[in-house]
Amino acid sequence: MAIFSPVLISAQLSWRLGMRSHAMRALLILGVLLLTVAFLAGAFSLRQPLVVALDMGLSGLRFLGLLMILFWMQEAFAKDIDRRTVTFALAYPAPRAAYVLGRFLGVLGLVGWTVVLWGGALYLMNQFADWGYDQSSRAAFGPGYLLVLFGIVLDLATIGAFFLFVTSLSETPMLSFLASFGFALAARTLGVMIDYLALSRSADLEMKATLLPILEKLRWLLPDLSRLDWRMIVLYDYWPPTEQLFQGMIAAVGYLTMLLGAAVLSYRRRDFS
Repeated sequence: MAIFSPVLISAQLSWRLGMRSHAMRALLILGVLLLTVAFLAGAFSLRQPLVVALDMGLSGLRFLGLLMILFWMQEAFAKDIDRRTVTFALAYPAPRAAYVLGRFLGVLGLVGWTVVLWGGALYLMNQFADWGYDQSSRAAFGPGYLLVLFGIVLDLATIGAFFLFVTSLSETPMLSFLASFGFALAARTLGVMIDYLALSRSADLEMKATLLPILEKLRWLLPDLSRLDWRMIVLYDYWPPTEQLFQGMIAAVGYLTMLLGAAVLSYRRRDFS
């Protein structure tokens, strides 16, 4: 209980910083534009406008969520170090772990709120995006849709934990932002690239021989965040095998926990004076 109150206070402050940031307004405008693009994208499909619109909407959510987690983590941690205001936050009689975990949970709360809000908007949009084609395939909204949104939150939380770890070691705010953006791209495409090179008959044999061993080794260093993209559940009512779902979740949670532990340890040892 001694650490719970400081964690809560730190989380509330992180939430307020994210809500008041200038990036929040810009990202909200971008979100509306991406929703509009997703809605209009359905018009280009002659048979499945609803599926196409929702697919585009989920892709937009993953992209917007990435920008949001990076900007909010930068506001909560990187700018605190850059402005040296972190020394005031750590001067309170509370463990440094409370500061780190509290602010991270505050950002995670913002991410969850954004995903839920966007998910509701996608659901409403999908009720009107058939463009007059009555035979369009319908999305399988239900418990599976909540699982799809949870996968997106877990994906973004893992990226946020990587940002926090880099920030705990770095002196430059932009380094954390750029490194985390690169990490997100690599982690989201790693599994797709390996599957393509290993299974596709159209893959170039020379590229397969050169890149596949390297990517297989990278798989031990990077989490495969493509395993958390479960949109086929809601788009086509296709559920991946249960063990595959749990493997993706366990791998992401394990990687996230490891990064958070390393960041807390780094903050404990680092001299911010």
